Amino acid sequence: MVSVAKYLYRRGKTYYFLIKIPVDLQPHFGNSRHLVKSLRTSTLSEAKAAVEPLRGKTKTAFLLMRSGILTPEQMELTVSHLREKKKPQAQEKMLSDVIRMYLEEKKPNLKKRTLRDYETIFARSVSIMGDKKLNTVTREDVILLRSRLLAEGAKERTCNTHLVHLSSMLRWGVRLNICQRNCAEGLLLTISGRHNSERKRLNIDDLQAIFSAIPLKAGDESNVWIPLIALYSGMRKEEICQLERADIRQKDEVWIFDINSKGEKTTKTEAGLRLVPIHSKLIEMGFLGFCEERAPGRQSGNLWGFIRWRESWSKRWGLRFNDWFARNAQTEKGKVFHSFRHTFIDEFKQAGVAKELVSELVGHVVKGETFGRYGKGYSVQVLKAAVEKLSFNLDLNRVVSHISSCSASKAD
Repeated sequence: MVSVAKYLYRRGKTYYFLIKIPVDLQPHFGNSRHLVKSLRTSTLSEAKAAVEPLRGKTKTAFLLMRSGILTPEQMELTVSHLREKKKPQAQEKMLSDVIRMYLEEKKPNLKKRTLRDYETIFARSVSIMGDKKLNTVTREDVILLRSRLLAEGAKERTCNTHLVHLSSMLRWGVRLNICQRNCAEGLLLTISGRHNSERKRLNIDDLQAIFSAIPLKAGDESNVWIPLIALYSGMRKEEICQLERADIRQKDEVWIFDINSKGEKTTKTEAGLRLVPIHSKLIEMGFLGFCEERAPGRQSGNLWGFIRWRESWSKRWGLRFNDWFARNAQTEKGKVFHSFRHTFIDEFKQAGVAKELVSELVGHVVKGETFGRYGKGYSVQVLKAAVEKLSFNLDLNRVVSHISSCSASKAD
């Protein structure tokens, strides 16, 4: 298959179709060496979809012009058609083609194992519904997918995972005018039992038990700051463990965690790319001083000095924490490191903070047309004001003493 990339170039934000005119045909085009047409799009996937039929049409026209069978009038008409400024219409894509385009766009922000999961889910969906032209997929096809998965013994949540991914892809296709409608929307199964009962928040006693007993090693502050950041920012474990010194910065005079996918860093979803204000409690306890003076990665590299292992920055630290927590601090099933995040979210929920604001803080997709599609994100000042509402009545003297000890040791 010919790569369409060689026929694409971008000027500013707009993609163009570019093809070399054969030397013997250049006089018909005013001695121009290239034929250039604007594709009138700034989206790579849409540009690729438009290029293929345009490439085929142009190549065929060149062959006809060289064949000697065209009259002068026909030659002139062919040149005129090739120079038309109309936006080429992309041929309707097959379901599997659009899935590949969708995953290609998602790929830079996905971990390899997450991408493999997506590919497996979509492959199963296509095998059940059949690979057909995208706009011939109907709600009946999606209902068939749901029914087949259930008949094969899949759990309700697994069925919903397939439907959510399919719906997201179709919604993306609608935005690019590749797809006419999202026929998978509104077909999720009702899950028996409450979802939030699976992973539970931590109460004050749980938190106190953690910070009163978590192992503290001389010169190592990771067991202090990683749980504290999770509690006061709601960040995922991987997001914390992959931080670099440059990710701790100021924006509009507010200190923030810049959660990004630069280098080997990743986020779970595109919504995970965000700015989270640093709580004043962390600053008061000396986090900025740690980053500036004592962090293993204060000059460059990973802030904690961690090495990426099995496509993860957090796996090794997480395994040690999980083992200690299960043996010493876990009070009931469902309470895990991720429970720090649940605690963060639940504190806002109980305080009646707008769910759109909480979603932006924790990197969830903002649902609903009004907030999800229109307007910009919240300013860091608004996010900072929300974060500062968090307050936990904890005795942190033990960890504060450890921080002071590490600071004194470094000074010596």
